[in-house]
Amino acid sequence: MEIDLNDILDNIYGGVYYVDKDRKIKYWNKEAEKITGFSKEEVIGEYCYDNILQHVDDKGINLCHNGCPLHATINNGVKREANVYLHHKEGQRVPVTIRVVPLKNKKNEIIGAVELFFKNAKIQSLEEKINELKKDSFRDELTEINNRKYLEEILAEIIAREDINKDNIAFCFLDIDDFKHINDDYGHIVGDKILSMIAGTLKSNLRDADKAFRWGGDEFALILFDIENNKQLNKLLERLKLLVNESFINHNQEKLNVTMSFGATKLRENDTIESLTHRADNNMYESKKKGKNIITVT
Repeated sequence: MEIDLNDILDNIYGGVYYVDKDRKIKYWNKEAEKITGFSKEEVIGEYCYDNILQHVDDKGINLCHNGCPLHATINNGVKREANVYLHHKEGQRVPVTIRVVPLKNKKNEIIGAVELFFKNAKIQSLEEKINELKKDSFRDELTEINNRKYLEEILAEIIAREDINKDNIAFCFLDIDDFKHINDDYGHIVGDKILSMIAGTLKSNLRDADKAFRWGGDEFALILFDIENNKQLNKLLERLKLLVNESFINHNQEKLNVTMSFGATKLRENDTIESLTHRADNNMYESKKKGKNIITVT
């Protein structure tokens, strides 16, 4: 019986692609299409470092040009594993675990490499899935993340409850810098794609308990839990800011990305929704005044 290796790879769990020694993509399986949004017709024959996956690490280093695990494995034949953030076709950054192994010919010469990657996503229980369905009325239609109505309900419940530790809860506003220029120069359809890209990056890279919301227009909000101090809060937001900066969409052969200004604060005793959001809003505008793409925490 003749075995079709590509047919097997198309039906395994996880994204798979392999490249030759020059890192030209020779194969791209169905799961890779699902995780990245790129079809095999779009990538086969292209080079993996050409505006496709564009892996970055936690520090924002573009691994395609500086420390690529695939390239390193082709050079020395050593298997590798890493947690990185790939570039989705719609622009957002998606956290994945990658595993790279060398491809060798019958002479034991390295002729390329295979990368297997899995999306780092929490497996939901049935109860959690049902609860998600109940929240459809709280979902922003464009970005598919939580909307302002849901945010205000959660904040009201947090402030009203007396059985939770409010000292470790933080709130943050994020506003896209110069978003009007995107709409003016490229149109609202492209603007909507940018909004969806930002939402996807935030949703994919928050911790499980934290929540992202669309406040309205080009403004987003975050509720963050288990925040011990402003130093920890700033570190968490720096990581998100970095990943937003590294997210992009391709439009007419142009790479479009944006920056965001952050304003964050921890929940204080006797806070109301108005006082909490007002303080975060002031911090966000302070970031704008300082030059944008900045985090202000008080």
